[in-house]
Amino acid sequence: MSRSQAVLGGNLEGIARRWKGILAGLVVLVAIYGKGYAVAGVHADSWHFWAADLNPLPWLGAIMLIAVYWARYDRYKAEGGAPGLWSGARVFSFVAGVLVALALWESPLNGFVERSMTLYTVKLMGEFELAAPLIVLGIPFGLVDSARTQGRFWRGLRFLHNPVVTTVALAIVLAAWDMSAQMALGLRDSFMFAVLPGVYLGLGMMVWIQSLQALPTFPNFSSHLRKGIYVWAMETTMMGMGAMWFWSAMTAMNPSIGGPLVWGLSRRTDIHMAGATMMALSLPTMCLVFWHFWQWIASVVGVSESDEYENVAAGRQEI
Repeated sequence: MSRSQAVLGGNLEGIARRWKGILAGLVVLVAIYGKGYAVAGVHADSWHFWAADLNPLPWLGAIMLIAVYWARYDRYKAEGGAPGLWSGARVFSFVAGVLVALALWESPLNGFVERSMTLYTVKLMGEFELAAPLIVLGIPFGLVDSARTQGRFWRGLRFLHNPVVTTVALAIVLAAWDMSAQMALGLRDSFMFAVLPGVYLGLGMMVWIQSLQALPTFPNFSSHLRKGIYVWAMETTMMGMGAMWFWSAMTAMNPSIGGPLVWGLSRRTDIHMAGATMMALSLPTMCLVFWHFWQWIASVVGVSESDEYENVAAGRQEI
């Protein structure tokens, strides 16, 4: 069996070996969530809340993803797979990313977002800027066989991977549809409240998959310069919106509907903090922009530091 088939296979032996740790982790997670919801003013001690009011889909999705990921990683290791292609650091990154996505998507944080634009900004932008890169960096794309990327899922991903499609989606979500209006709609409509974090998570993952050229056979930009400009334009749009919030004096832009706001903030201070938070959360992806520009400059210059040192040393010897 090939290594790529090992990734597509998987077993439950590793999960069975870890059942004690997994069970303890679930108990701790439920306890933390229960306490958090109680602090948020939700009656989390009632069975009706856990059975009917709480959205179970993000929880179940996160648990299933981590279980399948661990099972396939264990099988890959059992068959002698190369550690470089699927390392323990990747496992840590993926699990951390899924847990961050879960904490932002369905957590006690939801009990406070109607009282704070800042926390709602963390909820949405955290999916895009924090959870998405952690998940992408944890996926062993080097083991994906290009011959197996012909199914419906992969055709859909190939379509979304097209820079034109992703650019249009980003333009709609980040520019044409104001983020404060998205928040206001999410607070009024439970469906949009549940869907928006997934939209930001999916778009963030697409940007990072494209930027890292994780799927080289998929349509993508052909150079680091174009990728750098693409990501820079997207992040500059978000940071510009954050700057607008930071300097805004219009309290009507704040979609918060609860009162009083958390931490005793005024609506104007809350929107200023939301803008500063958005700009701060953009830093990880801005680092990706600098990396692309650095790679492009290195390709243009075409001389590494070691080569330059050797040339300088050789010139001194001739003198």
